[in-house]
Parts: sequence; C-alpha cells; structure tokens
Amino acid sequence: MIQHIVLLKWKSGTTDTQIDDAFEQAQILVKEIPSVERVTLGRNRARDDHGFSHALIVKLSDNDALSEYLDHPVRKRYLTDALGPIEAERIEVDVPEDAHHDRPDSKRGWQWEGTRPSASAAAAALRWEERHPDS
Repeated sequence: MIQHIVLLKWKSGTTDTQIDDAFEQAQILVKEIPSVERVTLGRNRARDDHGFSHALIVKLSDNDALSEYLDHPVRKRYLTDALGPIEAERIEVDVPEDAHHDRPDSKRGWQWEGTRPSASAAAAALRWEERHPDS
C-alpha cells in the first residue's frame, strides 16, 4: 500500500466554501481513476504555524498504481481546475507501508505485537476475525 499525501496551503482570501468545493470535487479521483482505492481529506488539527492547513491523502495499492495515478489526466485536471485557483503551495510525498506498529489488543487470548513487515499480516488477521467473530 502507498499513500500519496498532499499538504495544502491556500492563497490569502480563500474561503471555507472554496475549500469545501475543491474537496468535494476530489470524488472524481476515486470515480474515474481505477488505481485509486480511497481519498481522505481533512483539516490540520495541530497548532503548527507552517500554514499547511489541509491534507489530501490518496490510498493506492502499489508503485504501478501510483504511477498510473500521477500521470492520469483526471488528476492533472483536478489539480489545475479545483486546487490551482486557490492553492498557494503544495507538498506531495509518497509513503509506502514498509512496516507499522500496532497496539496489542488485550481482549483476546493471543496478541500480535511489535513491527509488522506489511499490511498482509494485518489483512489476514482481519479475515480470520471476520470468520471467527466469537473467538
């Protein structure tokens, strides 16, 4: 899994309505680009004074999906038409899930702790839990 993370700083005078409209238009990324699994949008809750107030996070399955997404004309049109008029600055980073740490679930008799090498182990555990809800 790869997350394409976009941090956004708006032009002076940009309204919440303009931001909401631009974020609503992000639906097109999921609807028209097959490699996009999910788009998450949100406002920064930290009290940092860097000026990047919003984030757009695109979930993609792998490097091929990322390449397809970055080169897709729908993405380019979204950047130009929806974000371009109100965006002052943008930072983009692509973050693969190389590993992650989970909080142990103390309700179960078994636990998986520590670093996981990929999302596949977590997905397998979730499938097991869905098939065995009373365990």
